[in-house]
Amino acid sequence: MLKNAIKLLIVLSLCVGVAWAKKAPAPQILATSYAVMDLETGEMLKEQNSAEVRSIASITKMMTAIVTLDAHLDMDEIIRVEAVRGISTHMRIGQLISRSNLLHIALMSSDNLAAKTLAMTYPGGEYTFINHMNRKAYSLGMTNTVFTDPTGLEETNVSTAQDLIKMLTLAGTYQPIRIYSTSESTQITIPAKKKPQTINFKTTNNLVAKYKDIIVSKTGWIQKAGGCLIMLVENQSSKRAIVVLNSRNTHTRLVDGDLLHGIYNNGKSF
Repeated sequence: MLKNAIKLLIVLSLCVGVAWAKKAPAPQILATSYAVMDLETGEMLKEQNSAEVRSIASITKMMTAIVTLDAHLDMDEIIRVEAVRGISTHMRIGQLISRSNLLHIALMSSDNLAAKTLAMTYPGGEYTFINHMNRKAYSLGMTNTVFTDPTGLEETNVSTAQDLIKMLTLAGTYQPIRIYSTSESTQITIPAKKKPQTINFKTTNNLVAKYKDIIVSKTGWIQKAGGCLIMLVENQSSKRAIVVLNSRNTHTRLVDGDLLHGIYNNGKSF
């Protein structure tokens, strides 16, 4: 009698588990605008509102990196970090740092003052730098894109998922961008009178540790833009651009990116 009762309970629990699994909602993309494109065929694999013009936050820094590298400046040049009102940083004000390290932490850690400093020390200054950002966008056919500052802090940096695919594709041709944007962490040593100080910087996109086929990455967030993410994914089977705009927050932008990455890697859909 007891054995039959136990068997009945086991069967019931299995039935409940199956029923719950059937009712469990499928994962959904929370971003209001996104796109996944196969760059080898040009096919748009999945998209929603990909032509919608939106604020893009620190995705802006990818164009900052492109303009910096296009100028063929001395990347080993040592630059003094100056404070700028309203611009945050993990660097030390007054520290000396190479241009290459500024580029590294602007891309990997989305350090705002690093991006600002790259523009301020550009030949002709920040105004010329921003002008070159927009000229580059125009040359790429990014007709719905406007850059107004090098950090992405201004809401007026706008683009579309479709336009950003063009920038992302170009970004993949720059070796420093591929290396810096997908590194997980770095340390920068600051010279000091007594003992050198070390500052640790980490990536804002943990997916680069999870997926080794991500070859370019950049995140973004301000209130107006929501959670943003762009990734270039390349493996033996395909090369894809993934763009996520206006996700709910800095966590869901990565969840959205993870879902969009996984669909076409594992052959799954939702």
